[in-house]
Amino acid sequence: MALRIEAAVIWRSPMWLWALLVLPLLGAAMIAWARDRTRASAQYADPGLIDLTPARRVRVFRVVAAFLAVLATGLGIVAMARPARSADGTQTRSTIMLAIDTSKSMTKTDIAPTRLAGGVDAARRFLSVAPKEAAIGFVAFAGNAVVRVSPVTDRDEVSRALDNLPITEGTAIGDAVLASLSAIQGSGALAQVPETAETSPARILLLTDGANSAGSPPLDAAARAAELRVPIYTVLLGNDAGRPDELTPSETLSALATQTSGVFTQSVSTQDLRRVFEDIGAALASVQRLEELTVWVVLAAIVALLLAAAAVAASEVRPRPVTFRAV
Repeated sequence: MALRIEAAVIWRSPMWLWALLVLPLLGAAMIAWARDRTRASAQYADPGLIDLTPARRVRVFRVVAAFLAVLATGLGIVAMARPARSADGTQTRSTIMLAIDTSKSMTKTDIAPTRLAGGVDAARRFLSVAPKEAAIGFVAFAGNAVVRVSPVTDRDEVSRALDNLPITEGTAIGDAVLASLSAIQGSGALAQVPETAETSPARILLLTDGANSAGSPPLDAAARAAELRVPIYTVLLGNDAGRPDELTPSETLSALATQTSGVFTQSVSTQDLRRVFEDIGAALASVQRLEELTVWVVLAAIVALLLAAAAVAASEVRPRPVTFRAV
């Protein structure tokens, strides 16, 4: 979770900042070591007879080297906290998969004119409010799941695929999720697995009215989506009780959303369904774009270490005539 320290800087692993408390202890240890070294030198010679004190130039370089070493350690800790800053503008979600149930129960008319027609209408509204730069794909599922449109930015292609959907038996929710994930991966949106679901470039929007009755277990599919950091937004149509041997539809869809950091909603009217899809489309429109600063902090730490090494080299005590003082 990111921690905002000020308007321009965000720490994405802020717990590492507690390690900065070690720096004063490190500085104190260096000072104590230097004093012990001075006392030890006095045991081998009488400063009044033989001057073993390093030249002032040497002492200055040693102090500079110690300071730079502590600074490099601090910069290393800051790098572990992963600093970033808010960049101008926003970053658009790149891929959204629509997964719509086309099972026989979707012909019920409690959502006018039918559940399926209401869902298709809501999906078309979603196409109009979703970010234009985002690629949108479409999966139709009943007894199995079929990718009817791979992710594209052409809204007309997706809209045409929503026409004349076949009605068949079964509800394969898990297969719909897996097919959507496969299409997302095929689009290249998950070339690198995002660090968190919140920063994921992909989303799945799944609409159904029933409990899972075929195909892969939904929670297994949810585990795969969670592994890939792909949130699932689930929308339940109607209030059917589902199958006695399965989780209820609301329990299944709620678990899918919760396990993947998505959102679960239930719609019991056409207007409610339209509003849900429009709200989801608006929520997916953009995310904050962050500019990583970690690499610059690491480079600064490396430079500090190199300068410290140079200062140590410059502080090498060169042999000089031993001065005997008269007593």
